[in-house]
Amino acid sequence: MQKPSAQELELLHANLCSALNDKTRIAILFELAEGPIHVGRLAEQLGIPQGTVSRHLKVLRDGAIVVATRDGNRVLCRIGDRRILEVLGLLRQIHADAMRRRSETVRGVRPAPSAPGPRRAARA
Repeated sequence: MQKPSAQELELLHANLCSALNDKTRIAILFELAEGPIHVGRLAEQLGIPQGTVSRHLKVLRDGAIVVATRDGNRVLCRIGDRRILEVLGLLRQIHADAMRRRSETVRGVRPAPSAPGPRRAARA
């Protein structure tokens, strides 16, 4: 994997990581995984005020994670790139594996090795 430039890291953090750094925004993405939904309905499903949902959606729109379109006098939201759902799925798996390893370590069980990652070349 090629290392990102300093500028790319800055943009990645500002646009994507910051947008995912809130549990409500992550919950919104899981709701949108089911398909497009109007903002008012999304607020109902999450049990939070529509204004709060709108503020979080703005952050997700600014990061190009969510796309919003007018539907009469309502706003319809959808996932901008469904790969974000794959990312969230991977993050959930990583978290579950980490919690399992932590639990095994506390119980004194030797943890199973993690899934293999990319191999690094040995340095001379």
